[in-house]
Amino acid sequence: MPELDFSTHLDNARTLRSQGVRGRYAPSPTGSLHLGNLSSALYAWLQVRLADGVLVMRMEDLDERRAKEGSAEEILDDLRWLGLDWDEGPEIGGPAGPYTQSQRGTLYRQALEILRDQELIFRCFCSRKDVREAASAPHGSGGGVIYPGTCRNLDPDEQVEHQARHPDRKPALRVIAPDKDISLRDRIAGPYSENIAGDVGDFVVRRSDQVFAYQMAVVVDDALMGITDVVRGADLLPSTPRQIALYELFGAEVPRFWHAPMVVDDDGEPLSKRDGSRSLRELRDAGWDAPRVIGHLAASLGWVDEGARLSADELAAELDEKDLTDPNPTHIPVEASTVA
Repeated sequence: MPELDFSTHLDNARTLRSQGVRGRYAPSPTGSLHLGNLSSALYAWLQVRLADGVLVMRMEDLDERRAKEGSAEEILDDLRWLGLDWDEGPEIGGPAGPYTQSQRGTLYRQALEILRDQELIFRCFCSRKDVREAASAPHGSGGGVIYPGTCRNLDPDEQVEHQARHPDRKPALRVIAPDKDISLRDRIAGPYSENIAGDVGDFVVRRSDQVFAYQMAVVVDDALMGITDVVRGADLLPSTPRQIALYELFGAEVPRFWHAPMVVDDDGEPLSKRDGSRSLRELRDAGWDAPRVIGHLAASLGWVDEGARLSADELAAELDEKDLTDPNPTHIPVEASTVA
């Protein structure tokens, strides 16, 4: 594998962006795909295919503790079974690889140096509990605790003192939050704005376990892969201003964002792997075929009638971009489907 270089990848990404729409789907190999994952995958696939663009498959496996053996292969097999293909990825290759995060550590470390050269990162010795319990920690408009800046201005002696209090705890790295409003117009959710310093505070770019934070890795990956359009679940919309700030610090172009509605369960809660939501493998074992799954997902987003059966290509032929920007989500229990 050739040596990875941030600047070279960024120049290549600008060329790729100039050639047309580039989207991506980026699953984590932490278990089987469930209907919530698949809804995001279908949305991302449709956005790219309707724009006659390039779809990138990226495997987000940075957190080795959560990764499950064989999960990546299962995910790719399930997506192919559904008819959701891609143009670049781990098994295909392409001009923006590698397409597996665990192989991109050199790029993340170089990105960290870019921030360090701008004197924008600092070591933070606080645990999550420390931040929550800090007497001076205010709460943002969304109710989350704002990092109070405890470690931002520690001198070298104070850093040694903090490390001595917790000798087994390695410091995280935080980036100094810009004190300005960062706004976007999401293609689905509409306008959204946040002052990172006031609403979030300095945020982590490398965790105390030395794993690069999602905010950092996803920006480096999307920027260097030339991604023009990011389609993902609405739960990630609040993190977007932080990511835009990093794009700007890296001198990279900011993509368009599409935050799609979440698939929910009978209680109105978003589906997740943690809560035991029905996986695609379970549905396949129960006799569901690909047209039934695609029809169910499309119906839950208001694009077709409940009970419809169609392939991904057939669904794409029925939709246009306006359908993607104006979904009409509704909860359809799996058990209530009338498809035979």
